[in-house]
Amino acid sequence: MEYYHLRTFVAVAEEEHLTRAAERLNASLPAVSSHIRGLEDELGVTLFSRTAKGMRLTREGRVLLVEAKAALAGVDAIRAKAGQLRQEVAGVARIGLNNEASRMRVPEFLAAMSRRYPQVELHLTDSSSPLILDQVRTGDLDLGFIYDNIMEPGHELASLFLEAVPVAVVGPTAWADRVCRASWQELAGLPWVWFSARCPFQILLEQTFSRQGLPLNKAMVGDSDTTLRTLVAAGCGLSLLRLDDAKEAEAAGEVCLWRAEELVLGLSLIHRRDRSGDRVTQAVATAVAEVWGVAEQRN
Repeated sequence: MEYYHLRTFVAVAEEEHLTRAAERLNASLPAVSSHIRGLEDELGVTLFSRTAKGMRLTREGRVLLVEAKAALAGVDAIRAKAGQLRQEVAGVARIGLNNEASRMRVPEFLAAMSRRYPQVELHLTDSSSPLILDQVRTGDLDLGFIYDNIMEPGHELASLFLEAVPVAVVGPTAWADRVCRASWQELAGLPWVWFSARCPFQILLEQTFSRQGLPLNKAMVGDSDTTLRTLVAAGCGLSLLRLDDAKEAEAAGEVCLWRAEELVLGLSLIHRRDRSGDRVTQAVATAVAEVWGVAEQRN
């Protein structure tokens, strides 16, 4: 029994399809089929039932899948330890992205990691700041990019500030006369398309209006930047967008911009403080700091 037999077994079990498993493993379909047949012959049990929809684990397969994953984890642990002994950084880093990859400078980050830490396997997940914050806390993610105004004082997380992200108030183009030169009080009197719970944009807007001593007229709720942009363009109310998104929507004739005052959100990389000594965590933070041109010191 070889390592690649177990790796193929786990991939087919998780994908439930030979072709998808082959794509995931960057292997040929005949090779994947051969690995599974060879493993079944060696073990003397049937691991999968073949159906029209794909591959389904048998009872025996479900039991042995647990052992296969444990065996692979053991091999990975040995490899990671050997890497440490060679003073190489090796392991897996699970990273949450709160915006599209290009804005998070992912291509530059991947190049830096490949150059400096080629033994680190990166798992990138598209998500939102609140979910990333929760998953870093629970350990489901190792690091994540968030808008940091959702972090609480005295938190157990370390953060590396990357940049201030400009944010703009946007309204329907038909409201341009009412919006573009409006005061905060006039803006407060107009309907607003609101945000999902714990959204950094919501917190920013609530704090801004609270400082002005003004209430908010909430008309409806949107759960993504795309939805907010669509609802504003449809004439449902005002909202906040990243300034780059807002200018793009303005150029497309979808919204008008209020430019009387600039709002900003802080973008930061976070990880748990108790992971500060972890070599993989340090490697990712170092590469991110290099790409964003900031000091590595974290709060």
